[in-house]
Amino acid sequence: MTKRKDGVEGIDDGALKKRITSEKSDGRPWSELPMDLLGDISRKLNLVDHLAFGGVCRSWRMSALASERDVIASQPPLVVLPSISADKVLSLYNIFEENTYQIELPTFASKDCCGLSSGYLVFQDRKGQDELWLINPITRHELKFPTPPTNISHATITSPTTPSDSSIVALSKDFVHLLFYRPSDDIWTIYKTPDPKCFYADIIVFKGQVYVLTCNGKIWNLRLQSDASLTLFAVCDNPVRCSTILRRFSFQYRPNVFLVASDDELMMVNFRVFTRPKIFKVDLETRKGVVTNSLGDKALFIADMSRALISNPTKWGGRNNCIYALDYYLDPIYVLSLEGKNTSDS
Repeated sequence: MTKRKDGVEGIDDGALKKRITSEKSDGRPWSELPMDLLGDISRKLNLVDHLAFGGVCRSWRMSALASERDVIASQPPLVVLPSISADKVLSLYNIFEENTYQIELPTFASKDCCGLSSGYLVFQDRKGQDELWLINPITRHELKFPTPPTNISHATITSPTTPSDSSIVALSKDFVHLLFYRPSDDIWTIYKTPDPKCFYADIIVFKGQVYVLTCNGKIWNLRLQSDASLTLFAVCDNPVRCSTILRRFSFQYRPNVFLVASDDELMMVNFRVFTRPKIFKVDLETRKGVVTNSLGDKALFIADMSRALISNPTKWGGRNNCIYALDYYLDPIYVLSLEGKNTSDS
């Protein structure tokens, strides 16, 4: 008991809070809830709530870490929205539920995002002075690589399951050079295009192998062993070209051909907004691209810096056998059904 200034005796605030907490929790602190119950709760949360859940206490954090892979896998594709005024806040947009989540990161002022790889955003210093910085906005895990010798437009890590031991492969901003850096290297290695009449278009990691696409429809295998090599892997019968796209402030060479992969399929796609796409499934035995008109139960998501082939998008309210074109300059999002039913999301 304590005595107030007016002389009236009362209950000590600390004792009162302790009594209320004990009564509400029936004598058991929230931090001691059973791990299986915490796991069930954490798996039902959306991405941002799951992050907050893991910050409550040690036992909740351990539960969040244990369910992290399942929670991330259950999330629909999220669009990274650029921030104009904030240099620490990243916005993620759910195109199906039309919700925006904000996540605070270490400051990325004076840095440009130049890619997305295995959940890591790739940032490079605008003046080309600092290291190449990768950060997973969900797990907050960071990777750093030496400053590349030129500005890059796209980069990917080669070991998504063990990113800290990964090499990194990138394309120069003008798409003329292929660059890579391995953990055992002192400097970056640079390859010019195998054919001087064409330039690089895309890179992807599929079944542990790095594949590089050139704009003439040829797919190359980049081997990163001690004696690195770039060898021709597959050819698509009909050559395709890359476009010069007019952006709001300047002309930029942007490939309209790229590689996508699921667990069991590697594809090359030739796509321009408002035109019919051309899709090649790569036969891994004959090493040829075979034209296909269907994605089956998958949907293709195309953004400026990344592409993803997603199975069963209907579980999030999406459509099978569709292409979702996500571009900063497109409003609304362009949706193309490969069954001939064109529509758009608002």
